[in-house]
Amino acid sequence: MPEAWPQRPLRLVLLLSLALVVLRLGWMSDDAFISFRTVWNLVNGYGLTWNTDERVQAFTHPLWLFLIAAAHALSGEMYLTAMAVSVACSLLAVHVVLRRLCYGNTAALAFVVLLLCSQAVLDFTTSGLENPLSFLLVALFCAQWLNHPAGYRPLFGLMLTGCLLALNRLDLAVLVAPALAIELWQQRSRRALGITVIAMTPLVAWELFSLLFYGFPFPNTYYAKLNTGIPKAEYVAQGLVYLLDVAIRDPGTLLILALALLAPFAYGGSRARVPLVLGLLAYLAYVVNAGGDFMQGRFVSVPAFLAAILLSTDSDPLRRTDEGRIWLVLSAVVLIAATRLIPLEASDPPIRANGIADERHYYFAQTGLLYHQRYRKVPFNHPWGMTGARMRGTPSQPVEVFNAIGFAGFAAGPDVHIVDQHALSDAFLARLPSTRPWRIGHFLRELPPGYLASLADGRNRLVDPAQRALFDDLQKVIRGPLLAPGRLDAIWRLNTRRAASSESAAAR
Repeated sequence: MPEAWPQRPLRLVLLLSLALVVLRLGWMSDDAFISFRTVWNLVNGYGLTWNTDERVQAFTHPLWLFLIAAAHALSGEMYLTAMAVSVACSLLAVHVVLRRLCYGNTAALAFVVLLLCSQAVLDFTTSGLENPLSFLLVALFCAQWLNHPAGYRPLFGLMLTGCLLALNRLDLAVLVAPALAIELWQQRSRRALGITVIAMTPLVAWELFSLLFYGFPFPNTYYAKLNTGIPKAEYVAQGLVYLLDVAIRDPGTLLILALALLAPFAYGGSRARVPLVLGLLAYLAYVVNAGGDFMQGRFVSVPAFLAAILLSTDSDPLRRTDEGRIWLVLSAVVLIAATRLIPLEASDPPIRANGIADERHYYFAQTGLLYHQRYRKVPFNHPWGMTGARMRGTPSQPVEVFNAIGFAGFAAGPDVHIVDQHALSDAFLARLPSTRPWRIGHFLRELPPGYLASLADGRNRLVDPAQRALFDDLQKVIRGPLLAPGRLDAIWRLNTRRAASSESAAAR
């Protein structure tokens, strides 16, 4: 829809104002540098690895990783490059919504104000994680979905965008799955099925590559965080605590989500919004089922961005009169007033009793864009980065144990093999049960007798027979040649119930 000239100045002002907020809050997380170590390895010829002597997928966002890798290959620098890509994706996402979904200045103002209400959205416009690219893909999906009538939407574009969203983070497919299923049913035909198959090719290709290269269809973090032996009821309870924590610490975000979920019932309006609301509800249910996250707001940031789109761009009262828009803006101002000002200093305590932390507050002093110094580069200005640099300079042993592996792993360089007892980058430990007490996102494993020695010299020195068998299969899969005899059989065992029974035996 073409823009009227008088609308453009206000939208430009809104975009620039939001850009100032994003830059002011710019930061990087330790978890981002877990992926950045793989980025560095890839660009410098070590392949898609974390420890260069084994193939383990220690990242959850292939599309984001390749985007950062391409930018890093051009710049040769990591921190400012990732920051620039994050800011660009976040602002481009907002531009897509303002340009293609906001049908007036008031709607544009409402959308930006709603974003300013959400600390979760603002915190993860940077951070080095995949959220900015997810914002952009959600904006592109909504632009295609809401601007066309049912049964006539661009099926290839929708399916491809949904595919890329899943490739950016697999669980985000839940957000758009109801909409995609409904549109595929409405356009059901052999042609529609063929379009879907073609559009899904990138995701299918990545899964096949992952199975062949890494030996598993899912990231290693999936197994590390969900293969813990912890009852599902405890995960669900922690997931509810996660949402309660959002309600207490970031009420603006929770209210935006609640309004978006209730809007179809309160206002009626376009049926096109209902599948997106169903996806929003399904994703929040998934977050609760998975136990939430240790990062305050991370798993509700993308849903909150979608909710802001639904509230400000496709409600019939908003399209008919300015009155609805005015009330929405006033409500958003109330939300801002209800949400405390965002401080930049580290919170106290850094990790709350529920295991959730405000990560931006925690890392801002070292990784905030406002504090960036040319001669104190991130992550080498952080104590964990300094530890990694010492490992790199004077490796005392071939295998190092360190459980905060982002800054340390990146600074340590390619020649140091780091063992993470949280198992994010360790395929063997990820298949052992976690210890208690546990913190969400941080499931500690005990190091079995002989494990470090086995890694150091490549000989299986484990004592437990089941663990020895598990170790042997994993060595074939993650260290052996891709087409080595017996490797495909080992992949099959590790991905079937026979592997699960071995893991259960190992746990005993």
